Amino acid sequence: MSQYKLAFFDIDGTLAAHNDPKVKSSMVERVPESTRLAIKKLKETGVEPIIATGRNHGMIRELLQSLNIGSFIANNGRYVVYKNQKIAHDVFSKDHLQEIVKYFESKHIDYCFETIDHLYINQSSQFLDDGAMDLDKIPDGKIPDEVIQMIVRSKDSFDVPIDGIQAVKVAPGVFDVTMENSNKAVGIDRILSAMKIRAGETLAFGDEENDIEMFEKAGYTIAMGNGIPKIKELADYVTTDVTDDGIWNACIALKLF
Repeated sequence: MSQYKLAFFDIDGTLAAHNDPKVKSSMVERVPESTRLAIKKLKETGVEPIIATGRNHGMIRELLQSLNIGSFIANNGRYVVYKNQKIAHDVFSKDHLQEIVKYFESKHIDYCFETIDHLYINQSSQFLDDGAMDLDKIPDGKIPDEVIQMIVRSKDSFDVPIDGIQAVKVAPGVFDVTMENSNKAVGIDRILSAMKIRAGETLAFGDEENDIEMFEKAGYTIAMGNGIPKIKELADYVTTDVTDDGIWNACIALKLF
């Protein structure tokens, strides 16, 4: 049996190849077959696979079903479920939301509202989806209930000059706008606390900026070959690219099954 009890997996660039705007494909279709087999074998050895993502539950529902995974950290640690039991669900305050919307409107920045299972845009918004989930249109000026975070597309990094708010890069050209101290490590802490598991008994696989806190928390970390330089520097092990059987190759090299 593995010395590890939990394995946390980022999605984009880790479990699944990044979306190519020129090729219409679903997140499930972008998961290599070798990765599917690795997840199955990890479960057989007693390691619970946990998806850790900036995306919401609605965007990853099909992936969870496809991989038969019942544990996940969504919305950068703000919505957490372990073995199909909800552990945490945080939302923006109305004051924060109104401030963010006012700022984005003043800068002509298009954005998307994110709840547990839906993505909303206002009627006149030019925000573009990535095919992972349909966008529900709502009247201009309307703000949905229970918004967990927001999404902005930008070629360059940017700050939101509002106390307590941060913009986190989650994929090339994609930023989640959320509360400070919202990250995957927060979700990991919530699971470890609830299940009385030590950080040293966990693995983490990732490739991007929003995986940094997760790498600082987990017991052993694996960076994808396609990962950013910072993640590779932090990692205990660097595997091959996601499209070159990266997760499978790491599991074999580390003798995880």
